[in-house]
Amino acid sequence: MICTALFFVLGALRAQSSLYETQNIFRLNCINAFRARGCGGPGSFAGEATAVWAKSRSASAARSSPVAGGPELNSKLVTGIGPLARRPNNDLLAQENYFQQEVNYKIQVRLNDEAHTLSGREEITYINHSPSKLDTLWFHLWPNAYKNNHTALAKQLLVHGKTDFYFSKPEERGYIDSLDFVVNDKKITWVFDKTNVDICLLILNESLMPGDSVKISTPFFVKIPDAKFSRLGHTNQAYFITQWYPKPAVYDASGWHAMPYLDQGEFYSEFGSFDVSVSLPRNYYLAATGDRVDAKEEEAFILNRVSHTLKRIANDELSTEDTKFPESDSQYKTVRFVQSKVHDFAWFADKRFYVLNGQVQMPGSGRKVDTWVYFTGSRFSLWKDAVEYVNRAALLYSELVGDYPYNHITAVDGTIMAGGGMEYPNITVIGEPSGKRDLEITIAHEVGHNWFYGMLASNERNHAFLDEGVNSYYEMRYSRKYYATSKFTDYVGLDSNSRFLGINKTPIWKDKEIGWTYTVRSRTEQPIDLSSEQFSSTNYGTIVYGKTPLVLDYMADYVGQDKFDYAMRQYFAAYKFKHPDPDAFFETLARGTGTDMQIFREGLFNSTRRIDYKISGLHKKGTENYVLKIKNKGNLALPFSVDFKDGQGKLSRQWFDGFTGTRRVMIAAPGSKNITIDAAEKMPDADRRNNSIRTEGLFKKRRPLQLRLLTALESNENKQLFYFPMLNANFYNGLIPGLVIHNYGLYKKRCEFFVIPGYGFRSKAPAGLAQADINLFPRRIIQQITLGVKGRAFAYDNFRTDILNRLNGTNFKRLYLNYLKISPYVDLEFKKRNAISRFYQHITPTANVLITDSLNTSADVIKDIAIRGPLKKTTRSVINVMTYDLNHRRMIDPFAFEASLQQAGGMTKIYGAFSYSFTTSEKQCFSIRVFGGSFITGSLAERGYYAFRPSGYSGHDDYLFEGNYMARNEANGVGPQQFAERDGNMKVWTLLAGSPQWMASVNLRSPKLFVLPMKFFADVMVCDGSVLPQEKVLWDAGLQITLLKNVLDVYVPLGYSSYTQKIMNLNGFDFYNTIRFNLNIGKLTPATIVKDNFFN
Repeated sequence: MICTALFFVLGALRAQSSLYETQNIFRLNCINAFRARGCGGPGSFAGEATAVWAKSRSASAARSSPVAGGPELNSKLVTGIGPLARRPNNDLLAQENYFQQEVNYKIQVRLNDEAHTLSGREEITYINHSPSKLDTLWFHLWPNAYKNNHTALAKQLLVHGKTDFYFSKPEERGYIDSLDFVVNDKKITWVFDKTNVDICLLILNESLMPGDSVKISTPFFVKIPDAKFSRLGHTNQAYFITQWYPKPAVYDASGWHAMPYLDQGEFYSEFGSFDVSVSLPRNYYLAATGDRVDAKEEEAFILNRVSHTLKRIANDELSTEDTKFPESDSQYKTVRFVQSKVHDFAWFADKRFYVLNGQVQMPGSGRKVDTWVYFTGSRFSLWKDAVEYVNRAALLYSELVGDYPYNHITAVDGTIMAGGGMEYPNITVIGEPSGKRDLEITIAHEVGHNWFYGMLASNERNHAFLDEGVNSYYEMRYSRKYYATSKFTDYVGLDSNSRFLGINKTPIWKDKEIGWTYTVRSRTEQPIDLSSEQFSSTNYGTIVYGKTPLVLDYMADYVGQDKFDYAMRQYFAAYKFKHPDPDAFFETLARGTGTDMQIFREGLFNSTRRIDYKISGLHKKGTENYVLKIKNKGNLALPFSVDFKDGQGKLSRQWFDGFTGTRRVMIAAPGSKNITIDAAEKMPDADRRNNSIRTEGLFKKRRPLQLRLLTALESNENKQLFYFPMLNANFYNGLIPGLVIHNYGLYKKRCEFFVIPGYGFRSKAPAGLAQADINLFPRRIIQQITLGVKGRAFAYDNFRTDILNRLNGTNFKRLYLNYLKISPYVDLEFKKRNAISRFYQHITPTANVLITDSLNTSADVIKDIAIRGPLKKTTRSVINVMTYDLNHRRMIDPFAFEASLQQAGGMTKIYGAFSYSFTTSEKQCFSIRVFGGSFITGSLAERGYYAFRPSGYSGHDDYLFEGNYMARNEANGVGPQQFAERDGNMKVWTLLAGSPQWMASVNLRSPKLFVLPMKFFADVMVCDGSVLPQEKVLWDAGLQITLLKNVLDVYVPLGYSSYTQKIMNLNGFDFYNTIRFNLNIGKLTPATIVKDNFFN
């Protein structure tokens, strides 16, 4: 599978399908795809382990508890055991006596493309090469992962924010049944695992002794799920048949590895041979693992399609009009495939496929390998050159790692399948690309999985970096070889002159560094060597796919590329067709390079410690020598290079051992104008901005200021400041054109700010907003501390002088009343339990300093008003607020709680609001909010201004000046009908000013009514009896109409309390006055505009 960290940049450029191994958290457009391969020739795996396998590898991290076969296990398993009880606590190569089981399959399967089902029969020869007798065998039944909402797959999809499976229809789901296991021609007892229905246990009638084998057979029936969920599926009559048959779990020196199917988290299977016969309607084009045998008619059928495809290319017929599915042939055909030394079998069928083929010659043996691509008309123009992409990738991996041993490599267009694609032996399915370059690099990555997954079959679930990470390193090598000067613009199909986000200057292979740096700066990084389930969906991409290749690139740079490549070829030669673990990987690298890899492994793979060397000073010594003052700002002491170009432009490098603290080093750099740490940018450096220094000039470390429109990727050479225009408006200031000046980018910075100076054309006065934050990252309990200050200044009311001027013949201007709010605050964000948790907690103390104008009504001023005109006075106040926010953003039934303690002068009040959403369907819920608040201290006079409001906050109720109101203090027009959902949160406005004692309310909201943007609402509010002398309870109900999601909602009442009706009648209010709206533009800050629209 592929997931490039480029998704952060591409969020503004293209929409990408969700990936299996990462998941979009913000619209991080991870580009997925999948691949793998097999090899020819049968053979036993017993005794194939080299001496390397026999070495003790105690450094492997424990992953789970072991389960060995035997009677003791059987007695427990009849009643069912949970999955953790049978997962190994040591990696298999940590055992001294390596062995490897062998599984040989013979499968006949028939596709029913009307019912979307498979009917099959499977015969397995299971050979026990272990030194133990086995009384039970664990099997995977992975189609059952799609059976219900209780499977591990269903649960993980929810954790990663995907709800389509949870709310899917029964006909969209899948399963496997009709199983009847027979071992050596005798029926056996078998049971489902009590936790995972996609795992079962076969209880053998007789023990399987070391060196012996058993024959296992069973019929099976598979209901194929919709392809939008994960890897196995169909879209109409396009079929992606993967993880589809019963297969034994791996049993190795550390026990059984029975594991449920997951979307994020791949596989671990036994090597063996496959003999698979697929029956389906004759007009399907079928691509699969293995070689076709006895299939002259099928080969002619395929080659005829190749000729047709080439003719279309020659005639430049690249339209997409033929994407509809033709009728299926009433006649069936059976195509047989065989392959040995592979650990899985997948096949893909579509009646619309176009086909191209080619050949590539292996650099070592000279043997020729057939290459194939199958694609639909919707992507014809992109795929017409795809054979060349497959050939290039096969050649590069063969040159760098070792020859491809099988007879063919196939890439299949899977643009209508969920996710980005997936690797399987000999064949890979490719997800929807953004352009030709994206397709090529994705194909290169997936073809590469034939080496890192297909032949080097590590436990992907426990050590994802060994296949996805290492393979991403070679994908990066591919990009550098063929597109050394290409930029991101080429990758995403933009004009090379496009300066958008600065991607026209960013090398195409830097995508991995961008993603990893994002996690480093946000302090959400995880170690590389974790099991797949432990990663957040974002980190699965940025760490496994992103950091791993960066680290390997750095290691190769340090030991020398030739040595590193030699070591990797040794790794492939020693462990192909086996199950290498991290110990095998690092030990081979150590032997092949002559370098101790332990410091790299512990520092870069097993921890989140960072490399960050800084050149903090320089002075010249003699005519050619310079003494550099270098500080390690990180917490990892690893080697680094210091690089410079001499007067002739020749690059020179000098390596230094790592250290902590600060040291001075001397280098000879004749004629150099700049000296840089890691000029090649191959070290995983947390901050490259501090790596360079000039040898001349007064300000040797000065970075020139760069002004950019909107925002851009971070520059190592320049300080950056961004800007864009913004138009604000309110009734008092009028139109307020302004300029946003900020420093927000993709990466979180230690100091972040924005300022929006503007000018109100009606008030003829300045107005605007500003915010500045310092972000700190403690190591324990608290994830982030933000020390910040917010400021805002606008007009909020006015005094009209019309009557005064008419009575006195004066010409006084309208008097505008302004407010200035300055709010220093501290936000404490608590650490989550783990990276995949959706449970967020914040505590935020804030001091709100308010400087407000009001009309001066003192006797002296009023006496002279006709002469001097109206005057205003300024009042200063401080309102302290302590808020606790809890938000569980789970996809089903999320909830939130807010508690606030407020103090101003002698007044103190407290309130809490609990919100719970009962999820009813995808993106629909029934919501309930419960509010309660009470004053603790203060006289009635002090409390009045801060009273709890039954109907939310109109402009004049917003004593903290938090909301954005069109006409904050107007009594006429639409201004009074705008409100913010606070306190009692009744949607119908009441003349009840508020409660200075206590208040409680319940607010209900229905799901959407059919497909209309409407919901029912109902509110009930009760407060102290002194405020409601006649009715102790107020209620309302009506319709909420959403005009702009999350921004503009209109509330139309259908009924409300008789007391409310009575007061409205007395004041002459009509139905129009009861309609209110909520305009929520407060979230449109520069930070959210930049983050949500350009990097999300």
